Amino acid sequence: MKKMLMLFLFTGTLISCTTEDSETEITTNESTSGSTTATVNLNVINSSSASQSGYIVMMFNREVKENQQLPEILFQKTSNSEGNVSFDLEDYIAKNGNGPYFFEAFLKTSNGFSLESITHPTFLVKSGQSRTTSIIVK
Repeated sequence: MKKMLMLFLFTGTLISCTTEDSETEITTNESTSGSTTATVNLNVINSSSASQSGYIVMMFNREVKENQQLPEILFQKTSNSEGNVSFDLEDYIAKNGNGPYFFEAFLKTSNGFSLESITHPTFLVKSGQSRTTSIIVK
């Protein structure tokens, strides 16, 4: 009977872990010195989930609208060979608040930038919090 109960509990745990499919992960960051960091980590991928390098990911405090002038660019980073970018926002949010902050992916063109995002991550970011998700591009 004990073995059946243990097997039932183990199976239930496995099922509950595999059925949770979260697009956004939220964690709390604390460095070894005891200070906290607020970060946003984005993985730039295409619709086939392949990582995309060389995309310029920008952060705004207003929504980006296609075919309109870009809002003020707060930060920008280029995706690395694994398609990753990371924004350390602890100092920024301490001065400017939790957001919301809007993230978009672009490619540089001869005329400026081409908006390539299919998904448009938007976050409130609190001190010590890490937000992680993917940004899907065309």
